[in-house]
Amino acid sequence: MRRRMTFGVLLLLAIATMAYAAGELKPGTAVFAEWVANGWYHGKIDKKCDAGWHIAFDDGDQKCCTTAQIVADVVPAKAAVAVGAKVLAQWTTGKYYPGKVSAINGANYAIAFDDGDNGTVKLEQIRLRK
Repeated sequence: MRRRMTFGVLLLLAIATMAYAAGELKPGTAVFAEWVANGWYHGKIDKKCDAGWHIAFDDGDQKCCTTAQIVADVVPAKAAVAVGAKVLAQWTTGKYYPGKVSAINGANYAIAFDDGDNGTVKLEQIRLRK
């Protein structure tokens, strides 16, 4: 019985990872979206719009965003994060900013942020950009 349960959990994890890898965005998906240049905020996809997806931000603001301006709020699988990966990573303020993974040391991910800053985060503080 334990073997079957473990297999089931692994199967669900694999399906969820594939769905994320496919970039499946749909109404109700929790996301970070770019409100202004390098200003990423949390919200949910509301519906389709001319440019891509209409985002209802947590603070009540709304905007139509292209898919390039949207990142699913999903912690990626460890195997999906490699040096050079484009990410949104959490800064010391708790906000997420764009950058790239510059090194991986065990459970620590060094991030070279697009604005020139550098930081180190855990996997839970990373969201993959397409």
